[in-house]
Amino acid sequence: MLRQILKSFFRQYFYFLGITELFRLIFFLVYFDKCIQSKFSEILSSFIYSFWLDNSATAYLLVFPFFVYLLYSLFPVKAIWNINKYYSFLVAIILIIMELSNIAIYGEWGIKLNYKALSYLSEPLEAFRSARAATLIIAGFSLLLFSFTAIIFAEKMQLFAFKKSKRNLLSSFLWLAFMPPLIFGSMRGSLQQIPISQSQSYHSKSDFINQASVNTMWNLMYSIKENRRYINQNPFTFYTLAKAKKEVENLYNIQSDSTVYILSKKNPNIVLIFLESWSGDFIDDLGSNLHITPGFSKLAKDGYLFTNHFASGMLSHQGISAVLSSFPSIPLTSITKQPEKYHKLPSLTQELKSKNYFTSFLFGGQLNYGNIKAYIYFNGFDRITEGKDFASNIPEGSLGHHDEFMLAKLTADINTYKQPFFASAFTLSSHSPFDQPVSNYTSKGGKYKKMLNSIYYSDSCIYDFIQKAKKMPWYKNTLFVFVADHSHPSPYEFPYYSKDVRKIPLLFYGDVIKKEYRGKTNNKIMSQTDIAATLLAQLHLPYDKFRWGKNIMNIHAPEFAYYGYDNGFGLINPKGNFAYLMGENQVIEYNFANKNDSIQLLKTGKSFVETLYQEYLDY
Repeated sequence: MLRQILKSFFRQYFYFLGITELFRLIFFLVYFDKCIQSKFSEILSSFIYSFWLDNSATAYLLVFPFFVYLLYSLFPVKAIWNINKYYSFLVAIILIIMELSNIAIYGEWGIKLNYKALSYLSEPLEAFRSARAATLIIAGFSLLLFSFTAIIFAEKMQLFAFKKSKRNLLSSFLWLAFMPPLIFGSMRGSLQQIPISQSQSYHSKSDFINQASVNTMWNLMYSIKENRRYINQNPFTFYTLAKAKKEVENLYNIQSDSTVYILSKKNPNIVLIFLESWSGDFIDDLGSNLHITPGFSKLAKDGYLFTNHFASGMLSHQGISAVLSSFPSIPLTSITKQPEKYHKLPSLTQELKSKNYFTSFLFGGQLNYGNIKAYIYFNGFDRITEGKDFASNIPEGSLGHHDEFMLAKLTADINTYKQPFFASAFTLSSHSPFDQPVSNYTSKGGKYKKMLNSIYYSDSCIYDFIQKAKKMPWYKNTLFVFVADHSHPSPYEFPYYSKDVRKIPLLFYGDVIKKEYRGKTNNKIMSQTDIAATLLAQLHLPYDKFRWGKNIMNIHAPEFAYYGYDNGFGLINPKGNFAYLMGENQVIEYNFANKNDSIQLLKTGKSFVETLYQEYLDY
């Protein structure tokens, strides 16, 4: 009997392990363009370096079978044996779903499947609407194909075939005595003092190779465990909290207020437009050579452009909360998904409402994704309009009403507002699946072609919106603010943690800008979190509630931009920048001319994220 159990047990082990290794190979094939940029020896070695983490993940999957086999050794009936068989099929399907999801998520975010990605399944309809039809078809077909193949393979190879046996208490004893140490030792990685971690699979200077080497299931489970652990514990504890706070206070310390006022009116109307996924890589005025935003360039010639403006986070809800509440993006989690915390944040909307501004927020789709809707409601906008509120005869795309129709409605709505007003809007056409209702502008861009064409379409809509707004009576008294919610991968293919991928547009535009400042640029390093303070300062209003922001128009304001990403953070100032990877406790991007500058900025960055995360926990 013991031989039969061991044979089936190890078949089950290699069955699960084989699925993992197969999808690692598929991952490399899907991202073959990145493979050809890597050493072939490192691609091969990823299958070696990944073994211990794969082995650990597989061991976790074998805990349940261990007890089933123990029960079978005591009661050798087919019904108990088949429990393991169907468990194996279920696990195989779950592994396939995770691996397919990992492949898709890496293409979108450049990271592995983790708890944050999993959390978006709380809005499955929104995730479904965001996906392209072709993507859904391919995903569904792939799931069915691989699941069917996995089950048929197991059946054909008789991996879990039942063979009648007699009860054998010695087999039960030996199984119980020797298998638990093997299983739990594998789960831990070995009997070494330090348990296994993702570091076991890291072996290359290529982030792509290292991520491919990390086991998807293990990474997901670890991500969930770590975030459960940090619900009340600060994972970024580098110094004493008092020391970290002091460093941050020094960072924001400004000796005097010498604000440059560029507006001709103290209480102008404000139209704030969030540009979905507009990376600085797409803007010629910010160094791009893609030539897909001619409308924006025309506006910049008569506006006031911030050329060193960086996104705080990677996702829409992080960018929107950074702008409206001046709260920086934190690694590991998002504050907008937790009402009990974001209710402690300041609100630009509320500050303007207190000065008799009428406020509104307009989006052509549904605001459920990332809990944005609840956060927008927290801000207290007087009017909130979603796609479902549009007239039924207005054309829709997969995500909602495209930018030309949304902006037309924005103009029509503003015509009914009393002045002064604060009208916010959020574009959507430059979000996957990029189904804008026009023919393609460019055939260039490779895998980014659809994205580039969507940006060109959105740009044309923005420019057309401004031309029509100029004919409206409220235009002369209105400041237009265009800012991206976050960046997006581009043909430049900067790493997801790089400062280069974080640069996004910020443009002030309108007749309320003094003539001597039109067509000018501001080259100071700043973040989305600085926008609220900067705007309020231009209106001669207090902004002390927005503690994580600074008035960038104060000539004494410090130049820096912090950004957070899924498993780390970065900091930029005029002397250099760095990006820090939390799990590996290492700096993964480093640009400094002077060593002393690097030591100080690293200290500042660590203090910043420690203080920020503690404040988040205390909310």
